[in-house]
Amino acid sequence: MTSVDGLKVERNGPVTWVRLDRPDRLNALSTSLQRRIVETFTELDSDAETCVVVLGTTSARAFCAGADLKENGADRWVDPMRTPQRNVYEAVFECRKPTLAALRGWVVGGGMELAMACDMRIAAEDTRFRMPEGRVGLGANFGSQMLPRLVPWAHAFDILYRAETFDATRAERIGLVSQVVAAEEMEPHVQAVAETIASRAPLSLRRFKAMVQHGSTLPVATAVRLDPGPSPYLSRDRAEGAEAFSEKRAPVWSGQ
Repeated sequence: MTSVDGLKVERNGPVTWVRLDRPDRLNALSTSLQRRIVETFTELDSDAETCVVVLGTTSARAFCAGADLKENGADRWVDPMRTPQRNVYEAVFECRKPTLAALRGWVVGGGMELAMACDMRIAAEDTRFRMPEGRVGLGANFGSQMLPRLVPWAHAFDILYRAETFDATRAERIGLVSQVVAAEEMEPHVQAVAETIASRAPLSLRRFKAMVQHGSTLPVATAVRLDPGPSPYLSRDRAEGAEAFSEKRAPVWSGQ
């Protein structure tokens, strides 16, 4: 497992770990690292061997400290979504595979946005969160949209307006993360969760993600009529699932 532009990629069975690897910069999002994340998630989106993607860190100090402010001087900032380069958070968010963020240490600004782009977040007890954009004059373009979709508005405004640090206990309480575990148990626990997800019917997983993402802001009567495809209802896997249940064995999914 080698690091390329601050990113390490490792396959562990059906689970692919993508680890941020700029420990000297607390995994700050340099231009090259952002580009590498976009390329990696685009590749994994169509990788038949990968069932679940975990976004983590090689450093106990930080998941990600956000934008690399030393690289991005005042004259280098541009309005988000207005450049040819694809938005890094969008690339993670739109990956069709189930995605988990394994969080340790500091999760700050763009790092928190990166975590929110994943489907699920599991945090170590030592994780600390902050959205500091209000302190440095930035806009949290992606985070200001994702945060109120994940937590109650009052908490979203509190986190954005005050720009103060909060811990993993609060993150779990408000629903930002689904689980908090001991730091030494983080990677094996996340791997076990990811393997459980990977054992489920792939067409169902893909359908779940598409329905949640496309339908969550629609009226229920409209959302239940979405058909993002491919449909699991008439698939070979649906028949296989029923047969495996009757025969009391593990299903063998074909993805068809």
